Amino acid sequence: MKKFIFKLLKFSALIYVPLIITLVLYLTFDPFKVIYERNTYFDPINKPNIELNKDFVSTYTFINNLKNNKYDSFIFGNSRSIFYEIKDWKKHIGSSSKCYHFDASGEALYAMHKKILFISKKNVKIKNCLLILDYPTLKQVDSKKGHLSVIAPPLVDYSNLAEFHKTFFEAFISPKFLRAYFDFKINGKVKDYMKEEHLIDDRTFEYDYKTNEMRFVEIENQIKNGTYYTPKRISVFYKRDEVLLESEAIISEKQKNLLIEIQSVFKKNNTNLKVIINPLYDQKKLNFKDLKYLKRLFGENNVFDYSGKNEITEDFHNYYEASHYRPHVTRKIMEEIYQK
Repeated sequence: MKKFIFKLLKFSALIYVPLIITLVLYLTFDPFKVIYERNTYFDPINKPNIELNKDFVSTYTFINNLKNNKYDSFIFGNSRSIFYEIKDWKKHIGSSSKCYHFDASGEALYAMHKKILFISKKNVKIKNCLLILDYPTLKQVDSKKGHLSVIAPPLVDYSNLAEFHKTFFEAFISPKFLRAYFDFKINGKVKDYMKEEHLIDDRTFEYDYKTNEMRFVEIENQIKNGTYYTPKRISVFYKRDEVLLESEAIISEKQKNLLIEIQSVFKKNNTNLKVIINPLYDQKKLNFKDLKYLKRLFGENNVFDYSGKNEITEDFHNYYEASHYRPHVTRKIMEEIYQK
């Protein structure tokens, strides 16, 4: 009997001791910055580091700053929306506007809807709004999974709190992440394998915690100096189809329900709204049925479609890579839409 108990304890130790050690390391380092409260999640000059959940960052930065910053103007969208710079936007909506980037990586319409309703429940007036949309955003009408995509608990009344933290702990104990995390922590260098699956963000950017704005000044300087578009970087700009392609119609009842509730908030606030359809490098035109619905809902003069083949999407120099377009493009877009 004693031998059996000893073997059982030994077996249990083999299982639970490593798990406890890993849990202690996770709680100690808080690599994803989701456990302990903090005033800001990025440094003013943010160096390469662990990739964070931008939905979480945007939500808690908003909550932390709301008392001292009476926000009245918001930019919603996926990571493409971060390049609509506040200083440029204020030229069109007024220098006294209190602006905030409420973005998320790979933003879903579902989560965008939650953010807008969250702001409304806080009795924050949305005076001005840029709603940055594209096919991938409109397609997503359910809560997403994965540590970089799971929605921030405050946006769903903390109903996902346990699942949220479970997701991050599981991400931490994955062999791929542990290898990349401790290799980076010890050596301080970003290696190619670390960038796979977005384990380490190797970009340096300037960050303003009041507006939650990220500015990639270093990359823009490289472009000015002619050192950015190397053969390796140019290789990601694949050849597009010469025939104009249109995405399949994606706005169904689920999308309509979310969009109608979003519009009701804007209507209640008498929001100065501009809806922008992203000029994606793939040059796929947003389906005309989807565009027609958006114009009918938000107003013919409030929706601006930059998808498809046009002077922006034709030139790869307007993009950092095949996904994100640059600030000079957003300036051009804002100049055009606020003149109409």
